[in-house]
Amino acid sequence: MKATTDKLWLFDYSDGVAYEAFSKCEDSEKKIAGYLVDNYHFQGQEILEIGAGSGKFTPLLASGKILHAVERSKSLMEINYRKNHAENVCFYLSDMKDVSFAEKSIDIIFGGWSLTSMRDSFDQILPILKKILKDDGKNILVENAGDDEFSKIAGIEELSFEMRNFYRSIGFEEKALLDTTIVLPNEEVFYSAFPNKIHVSLNSLTIRHKVLILEAKAQKFYGGDCNENS
Repeated sequence: MKATTDKLWLFDYSDGVAYEAFSKCEDSEKKIAGYLVDNYHFQGQEILEIGAGSGKFTPLLASGKILHAVERSKSLMEINYRKNHAENVCFYLSDMKDVSFAEKSIDIIFGGWSLTSMRDSFDQILPILKKILKDDGKNILVENAGDDEFSKIAGIEELSFEMRNFYRSIGFEEKALLDTTIVLPNEEVFYSAFPNKIHVSLNSLTIRHKVLILEAKAQKFYGGDCNENS
């Protein structure tokens, strides 16, 4: 699947402090973590977290037997490691396409607002994910749903709808649509994380954000239709 740069919404991934400050404002009611805890069993599992960022979901996933946290940004990885290093958590400062895991070794692959940002490399990354997932394993994604205030402000409405269709085409089911809220302490937190959106006016420090939870079991993930929809 090819990406177009003008549709790409990007944090300043080189500024881990700004990213972390915004991340703390997302999902103020903690609906996402609540859903994941209520619906998934992480204990005893070998888990791969792709695009682990500054560690929003890492503590939850670290309840598994082993967590492999992969992140390509050094500034984000340093924050995540500082907050969440533990004996059962292995950190990889790397692009996902450059990390090697044994075939059928992973129980759960998890991506929190990360897989979409890797779409320029889907042709390389998706086969890797399929290969390393156990036969009874599953992929779990947290992604933007679109049709909300945040998507309009960030300019990702069209991209969000495109990606929803794409994820369905490679075997993902939409398990939940969560109506969450981003609560900012001030505008600077937003503009520091999104320096390319400095021209956008915020009507409020409280921003509605619809979030999808998607799941693909190993048997259905990345089937023959993927390339046709790329």
